[in-house]
Amino acid sequence: MLRLILDGTEVDLYENESVNLTLQFADVQNINSSTGSFSQTFRLPATDKNLDFFGPIDRASGVGVKNPKERIPAELVSGTTPILRGFCQIKAIYLQKEKYADIEVVFFAGAVDLRSQLAGKMLTDLNLSSYDHTLNTNNIQNSWLGSLFTGDVRYGLIDKGFNWSFPDSPPWDEDDGLEQGELTPFLRVKAVFDAIMDAAGFTYDSDFFDTTGEGNFDRLYMPVYNGSVSPLSDDDQQATVRVALDADYTSGTLATLDLSDQATGAVDDDDNWNETLHRFVAPYTGLFSVTVVYSYSHAVTGSCNIYIDNNGTELLEVPTPNHIAYNATYNIDIVLESGDYLDLQGQISAPTGTPKIFGNDTVGEGVRTEMYITSSPPYSGQDIDMAANMPEMSQIDFVLGLQRMFNLVLVPDKHKPDHLIVEPFNDYTSTGTAKDWTNKVDFSKDVTLTPTTDLQRQQYRWTYKAGGDFISDQIQKSLERVYGAYRVLDAQNDFATGDQRVETPFGQYMTSLIPGSQFPIHRSLKTNGSKVDKPLPMIAYWHGTSTNYGEWYLYNDSHVTIGPSSLFPSFSNLSTDFASVDDKDLNFGMEAPFFPIEANPANTLYFEYWAQYVTELYSEEARLLKCTIRLSRQDLNDFEFSDRIYIRDSYYRVLKLSYDANVEGVCSVELIKELSDIEVCADVPTGFDDRQNVITFNNSGTDYGSRTCCERYGYEWVQFEDGGVGYQRCKPRQQTNQPT
Repeated sequence: MLRLILDGTEVDLYENESVNLTLQFADVQNINSSTGSFSQTFRLPATDKNLDFFGPIDRASGVGVKNPKERIPAELVSGTTPILRGFCQIKAIYLQKEKYADIEVVFFAGAVDLRSQLAGKMLTDLNLSSYDHTLNTNNIQNSWLGSLFTGDVRYGLIDKGFNWSFPDSPPWDEDDGLEQGELTPFLRVKAVFDAIMDAAGFTYDSDFFDTTGEGNFDRLYMPVYNGSVSPLSDDDQQATVRVALDADYTSGTLATLDLSDQATGAVDDDDNWNETLHRFVAPYTGLFSVTVVYSYSHAVTGSCNIYIDNNGTELLEVPTPNHIAYNATYNIDIVLESGDYLDLQGQISAPTGTPKIFGNDTVGEGVRTEMYITSSPPYSGQDIDMAANMPEMSQIDFVLGLQRMFNLVLVPDKHKPDHLIVEPFNDYTSTGTAKDWTNKVDFSKDVTLTPTTDLQRQQYRWTYKAGGDFISDQIQKSLERVYGAYRVLDAQNDFATGDQRVETPFGQYMTSLIPGSQFPIHRSLKTNGSKVDKPLPMIAYWHGTSTNYGEWYLYNDSHVTIGPSSLFPSFSNLSTDFASVDDKDLNFGMEAPFFPIEANPANTLYFEYWAQYVTELYSEEARLLKCTIRLSRQDLNDFEFSDRIYIRDSYYRVLKLSYDANVEGVCSVELIKELSDIEVCADVPTGFDDRQNVITFNNSGTDYGSRTCCERYGYEWVQFEDGGVGYQRCKPRQQTNQPT
């Protein structure tokens, strides 16, 4: 007899009422939903025992009331054999004649509850305090060595609106190193996933997530970047000053203007304005934005001069057109070191009339002269708040994004609440136990074998979300698709219609060269040159510190340029800094790169994680089997979705298994035929002949493959001429010019 135990208490069930449980692995019509789930909705009688357990649940609150928003630990047991462990949720209360009649609950386990547990939670809500650290030379260098949080945090370079180029606007030179804050922290993807699971109360096992070394999961990182020019601190360290010239200036002597933080509406919350010397003193090293609002008048033959004074040695002239009267605003961004100062200087030169630089002791009103200074976070020395720097994304979207990139299955352990198995589909299904159910099939009832043609779509697309940077934007406009997308067109199925789209919510980590250099980085720039304000979350491979690009320079904690260094922290969509055919690519489909490589990797996300799955599911040999099978309680207890089920002459895997937990043995089962021997393509690219610049196939240096397989993987099939004899070869996609 079926027993339901809630939070350690056995509750009453209706005697012999059907309790139809459904164990479902995936909807074959929705190939981007490879999740296992167990669920059942049923009613409990309003017995005294049950009412005592649930309390007066028709009320919003009260002593002893079970909260419908909270999970109730649950276990389904048949006799003494556990069937499922998970949680129950109160769904409805049924009353008859103003008295309790039934209490409806839903029993669920694993992935079904994962979505509800993560609902509304963002990456910025994660507890990442164990990764908070000080931005300094030691931590940056340790991140490259793998000794900062055992390699979970690395620092890399992103152009966050700086518009770097050589030689006009280089990120560094031998006298002016790269600011520490111009680097960006990257957090290991597994660390983010672990934080999400921990916060939701889940544990998991994953051989795939535990893989280490070049091209494996531990080399995947996400930029901890939300559009801030420099990483955000756990304190409010932004300096804001707004001061005004409170009286007109008429002197012909070049002198500091008496701007005041005592003017009406002035701002100096952090006391960075020296009222005695009338200057702004930088509280830390960082990028400061200076706006000067100014008004002046002079005679026809006169002039007005206004300057921003930087440390008393450099005068930045504010443009003052030769008008008799003028009102204007001037903006400039400047990097200041801690202790540097800025003031505003002025001078009037006119032989006649009443020339002046206008003052007004009220900020923001009327004819006036004032200076407004704001800053980005510090460039060094601040305590980095990792959670505050996370990009805008929900936690469930992060999990689903990984699922769609790597074709992950998230299967709950039906005997262990809140524990998941997380593996790529092919890895998970290849580890299952072979079980012969031939003699368990009830052939006295219909056994239906059907092709999957009615489930198929005419077109399938795998793609990232369209990015906001200028390269992604221009490529999307020119190609009418997202960079790195892959398309499968089923031209052989006359009945296929519609479009199936598998889109990860991540943006593509687009890598291109700093103009005029060989340094490949992500350039988070809009078409107009400004930074992307809300960059999409992205994932990139960490290559280590590469020596392929040249020498560079960095400021240390004393703001002294150190270097040169030829060890450059390298990230990209490719698994190594000079990739070849046998490396990996985080694009779904092959693209011509914007930086030098040896040859395009064949192992894109589609071919590495999706191609075999799609080939098996939508092959002309694919078959769905529906039948009735008699399984004992122990069979059900031992069942796993990874099991390989042998029936008559073929192996299958279970898609859906339904049964009445109160009735011994009878199960309705839907299975799909295993076709692991079906090839994605007859020829597989495995090598590169650099003498001929051609791709080789099937682990042979003299096998040049076929045109079909060459082009299916994304390479180019090219006609050669050698001594008048024509032959064809498969060539890599060459480096292409990046948009400007």
